[in-house]
Amino acid sequence: MYKNPNLSPEVRAKDLLSKMTLEEKIQQLSLQQKLEEIFKNNEEIPCFCGEHGSNPSEYVIDTMLNKTRLGIPPIYTTEGLHGRATKFPQCAGLGCTFNRDFIYEMGKSVGIDAKIRGQYQVFAPVVDIPRDPRWGRMQESYSEDPYLVGELGAQYVKGVQSMGIAATAKHFLAYGISEGGINTSPAHVGEREIREVYIEPFKKCIDAGVMSIMPSYNETDGEPMHGSAKYLRKILRDELGFDGTAIADWAGVELLNKQHHIAPDAKTAAKFALNASVDIELPFPWGYSDELKKAVEDGEIDISLIDEAVLRILKLKFKLGLFENPYGDEKLKPLSHSKEMIELSLKMDEQAILLLKNDGILPLNEEKVGKVAVIGNNAKNSFLGDYTWPTSDCVSFYDGMVNRLGEENVLYAQGCGPILYTEEMISEAVEKAKSADTVFLVLGDRASEGGGAVGAEFGNKEVTCSEGYDSHTLDFLPSQRRLFNEIIALGKPTILIVYGGRPYAIGDDVEKTNAFMFSFGGGEQSGNAFANLIFGDKSPSAKLSFSFPRSAGHIPAYYNYKVSSRGAMYNNPGSLEKPAQEYIISSPEALYPFGYGLSYTELEYSDLTAKVEGKNVKVKVNVENKGKYEIDESVLLFVKMLYCPVTPFIKKLRQFTKVNLKPAEKKTVEFTLTEEDFTYIDYDMKTAVNRGEHKILIDKLECSIVI
Repeated sequence: MYKNPNLSPEVRAKDLLSKMTLEEKIQQLSLQQKLEEIFKNNEEIPCFCGEHGSNPSEYVIDTMLNKTRLGIPPIYTTEGLHGRATKFPQCAGLGCTFNRDFIYEMGKSVGIDAKIRGQYQVFAPVVDIPRDPRWGRMQESYSEDPYLVGELGAQYVKGVQSMGIAATAKHFLAYGISEGGINTSPAHVGEREIREVYIEPFKKCIDAGVMSIMPSYNETDGEPMHGSAKYLRKILRDELGFDGTAIADWAGVELLNKQHHIAPDAKTAAKFALNASVDIELPFPWGYSDELKKAVEDGEIDISLIDEAVLRILKLKFKLGLFENPYGDEKLKPLSHSKEMIELSLKMDEQAILLLKNDGILPLNEEKVGKVAVIGNNAKNSFLGDYTWPTSDCVSFYDGMVNRLGEENVLYAQGCGPILYTEEMISEAVEKAKSADTVFLVLGDRASEGGGAVGAEFGNKEVTCSEGYDSHTLDFLPSQRRLFNEIIALGKPTILIVYGGRPYAIGDDVEKTNAFMFSFGGGEQSGNAFANLIFGDKSPSAKLSFSFPRSAGHIPAYYNYKVSSRGAMYNNPGSLEKPAQEYIISSPEALYPFGYGLSYTELEYSDLTAKVEGKNVKVKVNVENKGKYEIDESVLLFVKMLYCPVTPFIKKLRQFTKVNLKPAEKKTVEFTLTEEDFTYIDYDMKTAVNRGEHKILIDKLECSIVI
């Protein structure tokens, strides 16, 4: 019956499960590495769930289909955070575009590339809500705002799965607020805040039909997520209705023993994970191994836990059509890294690159700029962000300048590495800068290629921001600090370019420059995109998806804080001239807040209205381009609760859209809010509508409504 493609995945999976031995079931609970080697050295062919990170082997697939008792195909999984064959900007930068269509198309591109190779599951999107910029994985998520992350994450899910590839939303739950900004460390957060902030993006992905979810490495209130029945079973499955597969993060089950110390051995770790409804172990069977089989036979672990996990795995394989065709699709190759995808990457970068300061030097006149010096550790090694691999297709910042001005007009010196430097490197950079009319100082981070500690395997020793590469500071590292000071001392017109995987706290340094542009990690067309913006072909339009703190001591700096958390009692920030209360000689507010970003044109918002219509609220606002540059403007709508039975947030993003405005063009933008946009988590941890007065905020305008 299970081989009949006309039956539903549910019926086929139940029939197949009924025919499986305990050993065959347990083999389905683990992904493997290097399956081809395992198979060639095994007389009795195992039928593992699949493999991660390798190109699919037809030998393995054929063997599983034709030489195992039940012919269960493997599933091959891969990464695809911000592109595969085509390199798109890093996700934090994509959040700055506020462009849903971009994320859908990127997801579809990833799905195409995965399907060509026969990799039917992608470990993305990341829908964490990072709140500490010292964390090296901040770059992987779209924003500090749960609504924005959820909206963009859902579009990625829809794009990938439109190609018949399973998306994997990660990391469930509260992973982005680790203690000290250190990866995998505890999240100090209560259940209400988890429900108010961290669940929303996963709920949106579930509503979008996401097929798989990955738990996070961290613990919350003493419960590691890989072993938490409360969060994975009760909340994720029972409350949110997720019925797909839960796949462990790399060694996540093993870490219940080796890091969290809640399990003294593999068998106990497996029991925790199965009770929590973790279906698949990665990267190899450690807990879900031979000991698990004995534990079930001895009655220590209920077979029903195995059955429900295997049933979900089989349903996924049937949904993806793997029993009929587990191979790649060569016919899709013309769509991979096509001209259209490359152009899309360029457009995304143009809307992702931030202009945070401009004293009028930008845009530059291409015919009058003279010679420029491009100096810095990221001048020729542009930061792409982790979980991608640089290729010869990538256009660095230096390349972009050469493409516009010609090699004879672009002087180059590396100046320093991300972490290390020599006096010779500094001297060369200073001499090149002296010979230039304008200096581009291109600094910032380096990511590990592929994510995690993989960077070291590629000889990439100076990693500053990636999974497992966290920082105690948001300042330039010493090598870059030295180079910055030497170049600024020359007094040349200087435009600071930073490729950063996290916000930088360099406000005093920015004041010494003529302009400051920032990229959270560019795509393969990054250098050309920068050139298009710098020379005025396009106006910058990106708005910050993450707030920039004034210093590491100003963390947290996210915008959607509780009303009492930024000095509501005194509201009297201090300064050197007048020390005060919050803080003594500073302000707790962000240096560059969420939604901040400059352009070359002048926009005017007017006539904001909000009207209650039944259970909905209709909002209108006019936006006019009064400048000389066309722009793709992100219109952001916030809701502010004046009073609430549970302390409210200062404001929350609840809608956004993109509007193209030509010079002198004026458009009316309309939004519809629902009761969901005016809810809170009550004392019983349930979602409730907050009746009363609220404010609608767009740009500098506000209006009141009562619901």
